[in-house]
Amino acid sequence: STKKDILFPVGRLVRGSLYKGQDKDAEGKPLVVKSGPNTGQARLDFYFAVAIPKQSGHTHWAQTDWGQLIWGVGHAAFPQAAQAPSFAWKVIDGDSTIPNKKGRKPCDNEGYKGNWVVQFSSGYAPKIFTADGTQQLTEVDAVKLGYYVQVYGSCDGNGSQSQPGVFVNHGMVAMAGYGPEISVGPDASAVGFGKGPAPVGMTQAPIGGGFNPAPPVAAVPGVPAVAA
Repeated sequence: STKKDILFPVGRLVRGSLYKGQDKDAEGKPLVVKSGPNTGQARLDFYFAVAIPKQSGHTHWAQTDWGQLIWGVGHAAFPQAAQAPSFAWKVIDGDSTIPNKKGRKPCDNEGYKGNWVVQFSSGYAPKIFTADGTQQLTEVDAVKLGYYVQVYGSCDGNGSQSQPGVFVNHGMVAMAGYGPEISVGPDASAVGFGKGPAPVGMTQAPIGGGFNPAPPVAAVPGVPAVAA
């Protein structure tokens, strides 16, 4: 077996969820088991991505301690295919300006710049622990996008001759610390609100008949103000 267990450095959770599994692939097709006795049955994929800060002097993720292990697994599993640019390494250069299949550049994603982004997946949700691993965290959504985590997982060849690559599976996750939360969904300021013509009768201030608050009462010097 080419499988290697890996303890990754602390990084920021920038994609996916530790709690919710996906039942469709990137093209919207239902996920199913592709081999074994359960072939064709529906399955879930618990996917998330972690941005690990780049170290000074490193120009490729394979120069890191954890990256060397992934690199070795890929080349051991697919000696020839691992040399091709299309090989699925599951690690993204967060500074890359090359668009993906959906036309989005990695560098445009929040939390990607200055990091190697590792994509983890598994058929099961990871077990989540405190920073030192001494206590399991069972509260749903206790770890949110934007928080810092440390992942203990494994890497192995994906066994596919048509789309060779590696799997980077998660097993356990430690909640390392807090960071600014990352919101998922469209940007309200970028969808086009407020650009259409205003309907007749619409104003930017309330029209008579609504609630009119009483004017503020002037404070008397030396007497504390009393709330209405």
